[in-house]
Amino acid sequence: MQIDENEFIASLDPLNADDLLPVIPQLNKNHNANALIELANQIMPSEADVRSWDYYEANAAVRDVGFLLGSLKRHRVEPCSVIPNLQITLTMLSEKTFLPPRDTLLHYTVWNPCGTRRRTYTGTLDEQCLIESVAMAMNPLVKAIYLLVELHRIPIQSAAFKAVCDRITIHFQKVIEGIVFARRHVSLSYFSKELRLYFDPIMIGDREYLGPGAVEMPMFVFDHLLWSSNCMDEEYNTFKKTYVPYIHWEMREIYHRLENKPNLIDKSIDTIITRGIASDPVVYESMKGLYSIMQQLKSFRMPHKTVAEEAYSHVIAGKSKPGCPLISDFHELRNNGSGGYSPGILSHILKLSNQKMERLGEYVRPNLKSGLSCVLSGNASG
Repeated sequence: MQIDENEFIASLDPLNADDLLPVIPQLNKNHNANALIELANQIMPSEADVRSWDYYEANAAVRDVGFLLGSLKRHRVEPCSVIPNLQITLTMLSEKTFLPPRDTLLHYTVWNPCGTRRRTYTGTLDEQCLIESVAMAMNPLVKAIYLLVELHRIPIQSAAFKAVCDRITIHFQKVIEGIVFARRHVSLSYFSKELRLYFDPIMIGDREYLGPGAVEMPMFVFDHLLWSSNCMDEEYNTFKKTYVPYIHWEMREIYHRLENKPNLIDKSIDTIITRGIASDPVVYESMKGLYSIMQQLKSFRMPHKTVAEEAYSHVIAGKSKPGCPLISDFHELRNNGSGGYSPGILSHILKLSNQKMERLGEYVRPNLKSGLSCVLSGNASG
């Protein structure tokens, strides 16, 4: 299970980089790309090293190389253009990690050591808190996803269904706490004007690979299981498919198993219709359990959307402030997230999930028969 391996990967140092990587924040502060290139050449593994490593060692190595990739790109240097054999090395590592040939959010956060061994681009408290906020949320989210998988196998008429829903809400509350922690401890202006610059895509061969970003959290897998696996919205489906390669292989398997199949909410509503069990009190409790999960999801999405919009509003505001450098000097500011999407996609996802939540709400009102008639009239699909 993904959670069990996080601490182990974080403990590994296959490149013997523990004593070398702490210099990265100072090199970035000085915009010293040449020294970063020298450091990269110093720690880069040989092909023999890569062949000898297992899955865990390979991911630890990608983590450490990744901080150099992001640092160089932040200074407008394509890593593969200045580091000999980098493309070959990254491709070999990818075959071991079952991930794209570069670092991901997993490497940057939950596979990143704590304490004095923690790897950072800037060494700032803001960045430390950013990493910590994702680490706080990731493991509870993964646990909630596995419980949703379990929920797909439990009949809605069973009291166990509501019990599992309650466990999911406990874990998901910790996901919400992660975004609240980030909002309190990470300056949105600092993120958009400095930290964001380390997460740009890099070119490997003729293909661009995305940098680490919060969008690589498997939140869309949670959505997939709960309400969106058979969603027909083209924009959202394209969004999901963009990030599937960047999540843990276990999460990818869960995603693909349910692709284009009924999600949990639609399955539950269909069961109520076909079996005529809308008045069953156990079913009513089950539907309330699902509704509570959707309410929590909305509680996460609203502040997440606000944080994203505020973070990137600093970019627009910065360009227009009197006395600021010319717009041409703002080549380093980013209007979009590291995955290339604007914050507007979050509003779109929120709209889609709210539509599903409204449909589910027909089954948690006192007059369940009205909910049933609403569905029977053709409003259950979508």
